[in-house]
Amino acid sequence: MISGVLLSVFWGWLVYVYQTNQVEKELFFQLEKASQRLIKENTVPFEKIDNFEFEHFVDFYSHQLADFRMVILDIYSINGQRVFHFNNGLKNLEKYKGMLLTQSPHSKDYKYNIFKLGGEIYFQTFNPIYKGEQHLGAINIIVAVEKRIVRQFRKAMIVAILHAIGTISTMTLVLFPLIHSSYKKLQHNQSELTKSHLQTIKALGNAIAERDSDTDAHNYRVTYLSLGLAERLNLSDRFMRSLVKGAFLHDIGKIGIRDNILLKTSSLSNEEMAIMKTHVEQGVKIINNIPWLEDSIDVIRFHHERYDGSGYPSGIRGEQIPIVARIFAVVDVFDALISKRPYKQAISCNDAIEILKQDHLKFDPLVLSIFLEISKSQCNNAITMEKEELEMHLTKKISNYFDV
Repeated sequence: MISGVLLSVFWGWLVYVYQTNQVEKELFFQLEKASQRLIKENTVPFEKIDNFEFEHFVDFYSHQLADFRMVILDIYSINGQRVFHFNNGLKNLEKYKGMLLTQSPHSKDYKYNIFKLGGEIYFQTFNPIYKGEQHLGAINIIVAVEKRIVRQFRKAMIVAILHAIGTISTMTLVLFPLIHSSYKKLQHNQSELTKSHLQTIKALGNAIAERDSDTDAHNYRVTYLSLGLAERLNLSDRFMRSLVKGAFLHDIGKIGIRDNILLKTSSLSNEEMAIMKTHVEQGVKIINNIPWLEDSIDVIRFHHERYDGSGYPSGIRGEQIPIVARIFAVVDVFDALISKRPYKQAISCNDAIEILKQDHLKFDPLVLSIFLEISKSQCNNAITMEKEELEMHLTKKISNYFDV
């Protein structure tokens, strides 16, 4: 509604400007035509022209201006001297000084002014007079616009505003339902696309988790616990979305690790460990150049970095490690400790917490302290819940940060 009114006013203003411009053009055309009578075949300075000639010019000019009433006419010589003055009813000019042009008589620039006074609209112009390229003087003129022209202005503005309102109303009645329907459909399609993206990253992450540990529960738990920890740290929605994507895909690079290394039941040799560590960069390569997943890279690339600089692949430390990776590192180590793997048995939550406390230098102290506060309640929930229940709770958490 407000936009419609503004558009109507703007449309009316455009019509007003156009009409004003037309009046201006007509006035200056007549002025140019009439002023030629002041130019003789042999140039005569204005100060030497008899007043009778100027009065004759006023009569002629008044007839030329059929839609205007001449009020003031000043004629200046080339040296700036006013050689003729005509005033037809505009008394006490000093009172209106703020409204009038203050152009210097010596000026060679054309100027104009529009003002309203006592219910009438006035045009004032300052027009230099030339013969060829020779400057002869200048005319300052004020005319009152006849009421017929003013009525035409108003009528044109009203018609323009009504036309704009009618157009807007028609557009609102006809187009709004279509636009609203298209918008709702677009929203639905966007929601379905986001759901599809999330289902895809869940499937990819779960496939890797099942290959590594015979269950996809690891992926659900680390995502659930990471979100709970990030919420306590008051991370923004942007970081929460990054954490969700990164948590599901953190080990996607293990696709490129051979089974004889990934599923080995004994300790890895130094050479095998070096190969295992390449899963980080392989994961980054897989996700790279996928716009919707580019914010997952911080978790994928840095989740094995440690706060004291002892991690890999880059050995960065402290807050050089992105916050989402610092959060995920604590949760990932914890869940790896309580999970069964080909090379080890699962340990209890209490034992896992003690190990985290012993290795506290490896983790962001604030992140670790918050995790230890919530570990008993959050971890027991994540471990004791069946996969379907865990997935349901996780889906509910995720819906807070994605339009699904």
